[in-house]
Amino acid sequence: MLKGIPKKIIKETSVEVPVEAPMGETIPLGKKAEEEESPTSFSVPLAMKNLLEKLEVLEKKDIENQAKLKMLTEVADKGRVFSYESNIKADKKPFKIKLSVFQNGIIVGWRTVKDELVKHPTTGLTVGEHQEYELLILDHEGKTQKTSVSSYPAFSNARYTQRIEADVISKKEDYSGNVSYDVQLPDGRQISIDARFIN
Repeated sequence: MLKGIPKKIIKETSVEVPVEAPMGETIPLGKKAEEEESPTSFSVPLAMKNLLEKLEVLEKKDIENQAKLKMLTEVADKGRVFSYESNIKADKKPFKIKLSVFQNGIIVGWRTVKDELVKHPTTGLTVGEHQEYELLILDHEGKTQKTSVSSYPAFSNARYTQRIEADVISKKEDYSGNVSYDVQLPDGRQISIDARFIN
């Protein structure tokens, strides 16, 4: 008898200790070694071992997938990535740009032909400017025509008097860092335009 505890209590509170089964598996309490386990029962240590092995495999695959994703984003064409992201985000509002309308066409480019300061013959002070701009205008048939305007106010009026909005389909960037957009016009036509000639 243990000190201070009657024999009767010790007998009533005894428990069965699990019996060590072959192959290191433990038989749950209340089972005898000779009893056959049901097909659905499993040993906890074996299940934990399988789970840990699966976790290791998944972690290894996750690291490989992250490395592949990083590599793909590094070498991807930024315009195609932009297009893909635009297409999968249905709830996102389409990216819009503004284009200038002039002489029943869309201005798709321009360049400065002449930009000279006019000086007073006596004082040498600047009294004006001679400016000329060449505009590239895309007509309804898809042909580009050139036209000239002879002053900065005329150039500014050509660019800002009448404007339309167009939806961006994709964005491209060349090796020099020049950005251009493929846009859809309100009449359904699709054109490519340099980023310098929008908004």
